[in-house]
Amino acid sequence: MEKIINNYKSLLSNLENLKSLSIYNLDLNKTGLFIVDMNNGFAKEGALSSPRVEEIIEPIADFGKALSSKINTIVAFTDTHDEDAVEFKSYPTHCLRGDMESEVVKEVLAIDNLEIIEKNSTNGFFAIDIEKYKNLDNFIVVGCCTDICVYQFVLTLKTYFNQNNLDKNIIVPMNLVETYDIDMVHSGDFLNTIFLNSMMQNGINVVKEIKL
Repeated sequence: MEKIINNYKSLLSNLENLKSLSIYNLDLNKTGLFIVDMNNGFAKEGALSSPRVEEIIEPIADFGKALSSKINTIVAFTDTHDEDAVEFKSYPTHCLRGDMESEVVKEVLAIDNLEIIEKNSTNGFFAIDIEKYKNLDNFIVVGCCTDICVYQFVLTLKTYFNQNNLDKNIIVPMNLVETYDIDMVHSGDFLNTIFLNSMMQNGINVVKEIKL
């Protein structure tokens, strides 16, 4: 147990020592922002909504609005399921097509030049045409949940780029991702720590924040 505790403290220390990144260190002509599942069903209402996710709505919206005049690609994924979705064997019914839960939160909708992409799984990679974004070198990924949809998307992006020998920069600002709490089942703080460290170990550029 002591070894486990010490390992966890080491992972926490990794996050505490993260550096910030200036947006102006990136080629903005080759930078895209990908916002994962900032919809009503995860942030405001429904079986899978979380106060933790709700807290990052305004920071993400402010970040997106500040970037919208500087970059050409801003994508917002939103879970959108039909009633017979196979995913409901693993998760409670959520984000049904046509209801409020599947709608991107109004604060994020206010971002200019926003492209909304519906997805029927936890991994947004399978909802996009990756060729459409082949000219991007920097992929900034924010949203929820750190350990599910964000994690799956960035790792699939990374493995796709590795497979095709493409040197791309996938950036996750720690202050703009979040997950949920369920007592004794799903600790948000613990899983943020574990999965952000796993991203780092897999070549994702996790930063404290991106300064504008």
